[in-house]
This record gives sequence, C-alpha cells and structure tokens, in this order.
Amino acid sequence: MAQKETAKPKKARSFTPAAIAFGTIALAIVVLINLMVSRLNVIWDMSPTGIYQLTDTTRNYLNSVDKQVDFYFLFDMDVLSTDTDSMPLYNALREYSKFDCVNFQAFDPDSDPDKTKELQELGYSISKGDIVIVCDGRSKHIPAYTMFETHTNTDNTNKQTTSSVYFTGENIITGAIEAVVTGKEVKMYFLTGHGEKSLDNEYTTLKKNLAARNYIAQELDLTSKTTVPDDAAIVIVAAPKNDISPTELAALNSYLDNGGNICFWMAPNEDPIDYTNIESIFKDFSISMDYDLVTETDDEFYVPNDPTSFRCSIVRADETSSIDLTSELSQFVENGDVPVMTNTRSFMEIYNEGESKENITVGSLLQTIDRVGDGSSTAIGEPYGGTKPAERIQNVVLDLSMYSTDRNRANAKIMVMGNGEFMDDENIYQTYMTIPVNLQLSVFSWMYDSDQALDFGIEGKERTFDEMSIESKAKANVTNVIFIAVPVVVGLIGGAVWLRRRYSE
Repeated sequence: MAQKETAKPKKARSFTPAAIAFGTIALAIVVLINLMVSRLNVIWDMSPTGIYQLTDTTRNYLNSVDKQVDFYFLFDMDVLSTDTDSMPLYNALREYSKFDCVNFQAFDPDSDPDKTKELQELGYSISKGDIVIVCDGRSKHIPAYTMFETHTNTDNTNKQTTSSVYFTGENIITGAIEAVVTGKEVKMYFLTGHGEKSLDNEYTTLKKNLAARNYIAQELDLTSKTTVPDDAAIVIVAAPKNDISPTELAALNSYLDNGGNICFWMAPNEDPIDYTNIESIFKDFSISMDYDLVTETDDEFYVPNDPTSFRCSIVRADETSSIDLTSELSQFVENGDVPVMTNTRSFMEIYNEGESKENITVGSLLQTIDRVGDGSSTAIGEPYGGTKPAERIQNVVLDLSMYSTDRNRANAKIMVMGNGEFMDDENIYQTYMTIPVNLQLSVFSWMYDSDQALDFGIEGKERTFDEMSIESKAKANVTNVIFIAVPVVVGLIGGAVWLRRRYSE
C-alpha cells in the first residue's frame, strides 16, 4: 500500500523585494521633483505675512513700467544669501531682478571703487548695503538701515526689548522706482516771517542741489496761511530770529499729527527773545533747547583764536536702535574730514511722563568731545540770549544736534541743529562743514525717502515665527508624550512587527 505524502507547510511569501522596489521608486520620484523645482527656481512662501515674496502691488506696477531702471545694490548677493536675518531682503532683490524693466547690478563697493565713485558723483554719501535707483537722469538713494524697522517695548524692569521686526524695504524700493520713473517732484518748504535766512538769497546752492534730487524748495509764509501745504515732504525753520505765533504753532502741530517732518536750524540768538512755541514742539518730542553759545576751553580742540569753532563727536547709532543717521559719515572721517561745529547752541533730552514717551524715539547726532569716556567735556555752554535766567553749562557732554520721532503721530519726525549757517552759500562747500552738511542730507533721506512721500501703500511685513505657548509643566509633559513619546513607541512597534515577519519566514 502506497505511503501517503505529508503536505509541507507553504513558506510565507516575502514582501521585502517589492518593498525595496517601491521604496526606491518613491525615492527616485522625490529626488526628481526636487531637481525639477531647483531648476525652475520655485519658492513657496509659507510665512503668514508673505515676507519672502513681492506683493501683487509691486508686480503689477513693475509689469507696467516701459523704461529701463538701473538698480544698484552695494553688497555681495552671495554673502547676503547666508544671512538668515536678511532673507526677506535677499528674496525681494532676487524678484526685482527678474522684471524686464529692472537692470539689477549687485557689487561690493570695496571691490569696485570705480562704480562706487560713479554713484557718489550723483551726490550721495553711500555705504555698503545701500541701494541707488536711476532712471532718465533721475536718481534715488535708499540707505541700508531703512530696509527693516524694529519695534521695541519696555519690560517690567524698564529695559527695552525687541518685540517685532518688520521688513519695510519693498514699500521703499517700489516707491523709489516710481519716483525716478515718473519724475515725481517733492516739495520742501522753508518757513519765513521770523527773520529766517532767505532761500533765494542765502541758500541758493542748497536749492540747486536739492533740485537735482527731485526736491523743489519753496518758501512758506504761515502768517498768511492756516495750514501747511499737503505736498510738504519737509519743512525747514532756518535760523529764526523770533518765535512762531500760536496760529503757526497750531498749523505745524497739525502737520506733525499727520506724519510731517520738520528740521529746526536754531542758531544762537543774542537778543532777549524766548522761543516758547517752538520749544513746545521740542518738548512734545522729548527735547529741550538751551539758550547758550557753546565754546571750547581746550585750545587743542578749537580753531586758533575762535573757541566757538571746535571739533565735535559723531554719535554712533546704538546696536538696538532701528534708526541710524550717522554711519554713512564714517567714510568722510576716514578720508581725513574732521567733525566741526561753529556758532552753535546745545540741546538735551528730557523725559516726558505718561504713555507718550513709549512711542517716542530720541537720540543725539553730534556732541561735544568726551575726552576720557566718563560723560565730561571741556566745552561749556555760556548763557546767550533769551529772557530766562540761565547758568553756564559745564563739565558735561553737550548735544549739538538731535533727532526724534513719534509713532503716535504717524511717525512724525523732527531734527534740531544748533547752527543755522552750515548749509548757506558761504559755508556749504567749506571743508569744515562736510560732516554737518552730509549729516543733514542723511536726515533728509530718513525723513523723506523712507516715509509718506514714497509710500506705495505696501505694509511692512512682520518677521514672525510659529510658536507654541504651554501654560504649565504638566501640559508640557503631555505635549512631549504626544509629539515625542508616541511617535517613538509607534516606530518601535512597527520595527518589532517587521522583524517578526522577517525572521518568521
């Protein structure tokens, strides 16, 4: 009788080759897609504010421009691409360069001195990271520091902390392109009626230089008008001999409430005149004016036989400040120009109470020399003019020029200078006035080029990061379990199942 064969158990079918094949195919597809995206140079901006791409407003405008716009960026793009904080600017510049109307040129000013000199001949004090836009013989200079705006808060210990960083560069750059393409003219008004220096007689060179920058300088008599013209980019009060009236004060305050800009060139005045109304504007911006004439007592620092003409110091911007008006002056110092002030009064910062102080940013631009770094100075403020009892100011560093801006007043800005002659026809080209003159040009750029006159309606884009707020340690532990422990356990279980199937074959 034949022996019956015992049936052998079927060997478990192995899925390993198929899994490897499918895995290889999936990996190949992922690599191929990445290569295609890399070739196409496609970028997806997943940030909440769209900070890494241009807005439709800019795109639509640039597509409508039918002129060539030369776009000079004074920095190495490869270096910029490695700076994480500068990614919004880097990506914006890359997008600008793709438009047909834009002739984009990026270069290191230190490596290309000829190109740098060519741009300087347009009348600009340029530094690394700046932008110059040129079209049809018109040009605009955009300082590097205007690309980002930092908003700070005060913590419980009264220390300033950075709360938000906004990329404001797109609005400024697109506005500058529109300005040079259309030849938009900007009005700068010189106040009259108080014994000020005459625009047409004593500031003719300045008027001509301003015209080359698309500023149209005109005189403004507020004694016959009740408001500052709507097209006023900047108002200048140049060495007034008398105070403004209450009606004029109201007009200037209304202008500032709407984001206006005023430069006060307050030369010393020996007459018994108080500038009560002008001083009220200063007070609102946390600045106080002294009735003095600053003189230097150390003959090492003043011009021979003239202690009222002396060397001064340029105040560098603090690292935490979003406003830098003096860094561009370093190139003049490197070239041998000495900061000098002559026939000047002094100012000081005051501390307003209440919420208004939180919205005001005030700083110094020029000061008397601090010889040993302890806040003392050999320059003194001798009482000069006014009707208020005054004392000699000595043994302290004196502020000779200051700036202030108020976010609560639509970012209104003022600048005070203790001298009124530095920009007139007699002094504007004098070597000893190089620093004050170029400082004032920097202030003009800060007030105008980064403000409403070039406003293209593009909001600043906040640099935000995704974050999770965990209220307690217990909730933190639960979160760790959910996002760390659970995936690890699932992975281990999956690995154990795979090993068991693998070695059961």
